[in-house]
Parts: sequence; structure tokens; C-alpha cells
Amino acid sequence: MSTSTASVPTTATSAPRFPLGALLLLSLAVFVTVTAESLPAGLLPEMVAGLQTDPLGVGLLISVWALTVIVTSIPLARLTARFDRRLVAAGALAAFAVANAATALAPTYEVAVATRIAAGVAHGLFWAIVIVYATSLLAPSHLGRGLALVTAGGTVATLAGLPAGALIAQLLSWRWSFGVLALVAFALAAAIAIRLPRRTPEPALPRAERPTGADASLLPIVLFAAAALVFALAQFGTFTYVRPLLEVAAGAPAAQIPVLLFGYGAAGLLGVVAAGPLADRWPRASLVVALAGLAAAFGILSVAADTPLMYVALAVWGLTIGAYFPLQQSMLMRIATDRTRTLASAGTVVTFNVGIAAGPWLGDLVGGAAHPTGATALSAGAVLIALALVVAALLTATPRRLA
Repeated sequence: MSTSTASVPTTATSAPRFPLGALLLLSLAVFVTVTAESLPAGLLPEMVAGLQTDPLGVGLLISVWALTVIVTSIPLARLTARFDRRLVAAGALAAFAVANAATALAPTYEVAVATRIAAGVAHGLFWAIVIVYATSLLAPSHLGRGLALVTAGGTVATLAGLPAGALIAQLLSWRWSFGVLALVAFALAAAIAIRLPRRTPEPALPRAERPTGADASLLPIVLFAAAALVFALAQFGTFTYVRPLLEVAAGAPAAQIPVLLFGYGAAGLLGVVAAGPLADRWPRASLVVALAGLAAAFGILSVAADTPLMYVALAVWGLTIGAYFPLQQSMLMRIATDRTRTLASAGTVVTFNVGIAAGPWLGDLVGGAAHPTGATALSAGAVLIALALVVAALLTATPRRLA
């Protein structure tokens, strides 16, 4: 396979127009998958009663999903690497729809666990391929904006998907929440398979013509993957305890908490919107500034949460969280070669989920709900480590891939 240093696949150069419709379909699919990932947290009392379990059992439905993604994403990405990426994405979504329909019909807790594992497998494969597929639809000048639009579905899921799922559960049943997601996912799978263009990887070169030695993009990809792990650890090490952080450390009135959380989410959406043009014009500087800003925000929350600076820090936190993922993904796709692009996407999914799994545990060790500023201090240090890893990745990447 070619080791060309082109910043995006060659197929993108033949389609200079911004493929808005295709990207919106992919963004909606991201919205559905991210909503389902954490939906049990929004349906906690209903699922406890319906599955005759306890809150810990419902929480494990999220944990087992993350563990499944960690274990299966890279093997499945490698297994499907030679297939049309459009059909892989559509097939993963169709399997995801079936698994969520099975969760909606699960008669027992044990069956629900099995269906969540199946959904996690499909989710991991979809996330391993969706950024690669979206990149193949984009011209180089549109890469940042295009990937920001696709990943915006995840931010909107936090703002609207979980509240919508909780509302459906209250009006009808928690089973309907999963059932609606299944129906939407199946419709999106069909639309992607029918309406979006084929993207089949280039055939492998004859053995005699294949390049020898490691791909030059592997080191920066590994460094970016490590940064994603530490970044997720920082985010979930503090966000898990955001309520006590605002109520105990900041002393915010209970009535103000929903407003503060909404402001945080709105800032995150603004970060996604800003990330697109920033990633296209100043990709390296924007990523570094975002991480530096996030470290500063966590630092302020650690030492001055009970001052008006808390509002500034909360807004910067949301803004940088929203911007980080599209900024990093667009940078990864610029750095990676044809040989490593799928690995880069899948590897980031895996390490990010490791950080999600470890973050709440480490946050609890340093203070948790009782002393949330201990978690913010941990997060500030972790973001500084992520920043160092990103800088190292940028310094080791071939400059031509960052054009």
C-alpha cells in the first residue's frame, strides 16, 4: 500500500465541494451512537425498576460497553480494512440498531448486559471507521470543518440526546428510549448504504513493491493516542463529580446548577463550531492553545472555585472540551498515511475509552465527591501531560503532512 505523504486520501481531491448532506448523515449517526453509549445514566431509576437491579448494575451497563469498545475496536478495524468503508459504517449501524432493539426487549438484566456488549462491538467498529470515511469525502481545505461537523453529533448528544431519552422514559418507558434509538439507527444505516458514495481502499501493492520498515507516521500517532487517553482521564476524572464541584467547592445554589451545566454544554457546542475553521487554518496552534486553556481552567477550579472566576473556568472548560476532539481528529487524518489512517482512528477510540474507564476511579481516589478540587487538580496535571504528548507528536510528525 502506498506510503504517500498526502494529508488526506487522494479520492478527496476529486470532490472539492463541501459534502454537507453526507456529513450531516454521519453526524446524526454519531449523535445516535453517543446517546446510546451513556443512555443508562439518564434512565437510572427506570432501568433499576424494570430490570430488577441496583444503581451499580445500571452503571455497569456503561462500563461493559466501554470495555467492549476497548477490546474489539482495533481487531474489527483491521478485519474490515479492505472493504468499502461506506458499507462498513452502514453495517455497523445496522448491527447497532439490532442490539439496541434487543436491549429494549431484554427480559432480564443478564440479557441487557449481553445486548450492551453487542451494541458496544458495533459502536467501536463504527467509531473506528466513521472519521476515516468522512475524511475520504473531504478536500484538504475542508478537513477541519468537515470533521467538526461529524463530531458535533457527539456534543449534541450530551445536550439533547440524553434529555430526550430521559423524557421518553418518563412519558412511556425506558424501553421506548432504546427502541426509538434503534429505529433511527436503522434508518440512518439504510440512508448511508444507499445515498453515500463508495470508498474502497486502494489495492495493496505487490509484495516486491511494498515499502520496508515502519511507517513514519506511527510515532506521532502513538503519541496522539496516548494524549487522548490522558485527556479522557482528565475530563472524566472531574466531570464525574461536577455536581459536588459546583455545589460544595463553588457553593453554587441548587437552582443554579442546571443553568451552569447548560452553559457548559452550550460552550462545548460553540467549541465544536469554532474547531472547524481553526483546524483548517491553524491546526497545530489551535490544538496546543485548547489544551493550555483547559489546563488553566482546571487549575482555576482547583484553587478558586468559590470565586467569580469559576464562571470563566467553566465556560473555558466547555469550550475546549468541544474543540479538542475535532482538532485532534483532523490533525490525525493529516498526519496518517493510507497505511495507518484506520489504525490511527481506531487506536484513538480505544485509548479514549481507557481514559473514560479510569478517570472516575482516579478522581475518586484523590477526593471524588467529598473533595472535588482534588479531582480538578488531578485533571489539570493530566491535561499538562496530554499537552506535552501533543507537542511531541507535532514535533515528530513529517511537516508536509501538516500542510
